[in-house]
Amino acid sequence: MTLVIAHGDELIGSIDPFDVATPWWQDTEPISRRFPDLAILRLIDVDAPAGATSGGSVRYLAEPLGSASGGTRPRLGPVPQDVSLEEAPLRMPWARPGGPSSDLDWVGSLVRISGTPVQRRTWNLSAIWSVPTADGEVWLKCLPPFLGHEGQVLEALSGLAVPRLLGRDEHRLLLRPLPGRDGYEATVDERKKLIDALVAIQRTTVHRTGEFLAAGVPDRRWPTLLALARAVVDARMPDDERLQALVDDSDARVDAITACGLDDVLVHTDAHGGNARILEGAATPIWYDWGDSAVGHPVLDVSVLERPETPSRDELISYWLDAWKHASPGSDPHRAWQLMRPLAALLGAVVYQRFLDGIERSERVYHEGDVLPCLVRASALVAPAG
Repeated sequence: MTLVIAHGDELIGSIDPFDVATPWWQDTEPISRRFPDLAILRLIDVDAPAGATSGGSVRYLAEPLGSASGGTRPRLGPVPQDVSLEEAPLRMPWARPGGPSSDLDWVGSLVRISGTPVQRRTWNLSAIWSVPTADGEVWLKCLPPFLGHEGQVLEALSGLAVPRLLGRDEHRLLLRPLPGRDGYEATVDERKKLIDALVAIQRTTVHRTGEFLAAGVPDRRWPTLLALARAVVDARMPDDERLQALVDDSDARVDAITACGLDDVLVHTDAHGGNARILEGAATPIWYDWGDSAVGHPVLDVSVLERPETPSRDELISYWLDAWKHASPGSDPHRAWQLMRPLAALLGAVVYQRFLDGIERSERVYHEGDVLPCLVRASALVAPAG
């Protein structure tokens, strides 16, 4: 990676390329550990194979972070001639000069910072910092407008198995650190505990959907979801006859899904194990990253298990559907799932297109390859609603 350094509205130099162990472009912790007096503002460009979202060579724009000290102070080379500070209307607040310092100043207005903050991640969907304080570590999370309802969701779910919110303001959240370990490598039994914990949270939201909608949580109930899906299909795969038929003739399918007897809830929409923390023993896991959440059919969350890398997929899908059958006696989640699989794939396309529509051009490289696979999967899953 190469760092191009800005100070205010001026480019002042660059740091020669160096290697880091992580392949993920949004993972800025190695940079923050090496240069704690710098903050990464944004991705400039990448040199990687087409369709890649990791690896290769990356250039970032960075700036001095006035509150930090220590670490290696690099010698600056010349400014690359092809880099500018031209403003972009969809640029996130933390990606603008002075943004990270402003965010950390806000943290300092709520807690007493006792050491050097570490920038863990920054990209179009979030900026995340761990911040040492006199009372222990806290976490700063910054969000784009289209995910900005996460703070209201955490407030509404306070006391349940979600992160503890210490404060929020505009695009910023201040959070207690999450105990346990992340669920990326969860066993099948641990994954079942995660499912149980999520269903337990969602059961409490059945009669609160109006509250969530009023707080700005996106509406992904069938009429709205299908209207959004129609727009994505028309823009990205207008000649696919199966997709056109799916959105044109959805009334019978939706009626059949509704007849399966499950109420709308707060849907996570990205409920993979990596968005949860596993605690030791019998303690209830914690679900986080509610910025993608929406109001919709609870079984939509099951679609996360159809990702190619999911182990024990069929067993976990069956367990998840049984959990909802137990939570809603008399319902038929298994039939609902079979009917809605192509619609759940369309939800994925809607989510990714929303990302692309809300971020600046240099950041679209993260998501440009995500919409079409969802549409292709939806097309392949289309079947009669009878």
